[in-house]
Amino acid sequence: MKKVRTISIRGFTVKLMMDSKVYPPSFTTRLIAENLPDLDGLDVLDLGTGSGILAIIASKLGARKIIATDISKRALANASINLKINNIENVELRYGSLYQPVEDEDFDVIISNPPMTPSIQAFPRYTWGGADGRIILDKIILDSPKYLRKKGRLIIPTISLVGVEKTWRLLNQTGFKVNVLDYSWRPFGRRLMEIKDYIDKLEHADYFYDSLWRPCWRIILYEAILP
Repeated sequence: MKKVRTISIRGFTVKLMMDSKVYPPSFTTRLIAENLPDLDGLDVLDLGTGSGILAIIASKLGARKIIATDISKRALANASINLKINNIENVELRYGSLYQPVEDEDFDVIISNPPMTPSIQAFPRYTWGGADGRIILDKIILDSPKYLRKKGRLIIPTISLVGVEKTWRLLNQTGFKVNVLDYSWRPFGRRLMEIKDYIDKLEHADYFYDSLWRPCWRIILYEAILP
């Protein structure tokens, strides 16, 4: 049985029909939502929309139009329900991988919360980022200038398990001016504990131990601005 979850973000109340096969709103999702800028009159692209929550928040922050893409038809079906529940009418859902559904279009802002769990064995698609955790993240960054207007912004997180400095360098090399919007940390969950030995072998992976001696990963939220 699917459940409706009520979430309060930025003073907005969002109701979501939850689907166990669709990426649920996470700590990282909230960090992005809490730091989205005023989007009044802007065109926004939400890559990998999942439940649709970031598209919903973008609409409530004044975006003129939002295109939300996902490679999962089930996620798009779930997002469609959530748009209706929240009376959102300016979001267009499109099926396809990353930028594939928006060829020859451009936007003022691109937002994404890509999967970044590093593992040789595939986790659920909505969390798995390839062997080094960067297979989706890097593609989003490298291809983003083609889909951004002048002074357009890419708002994207990165985690210490895939290398926050590597992401910083890649954004700069791609031509962006880069700012840190926010940062935080979380202790390893069960799945990360299961692959901790693998993470230890990754060149760019980094984590620390908190006062309870739990391994914890950092998250950095970047805003990358085109000239």
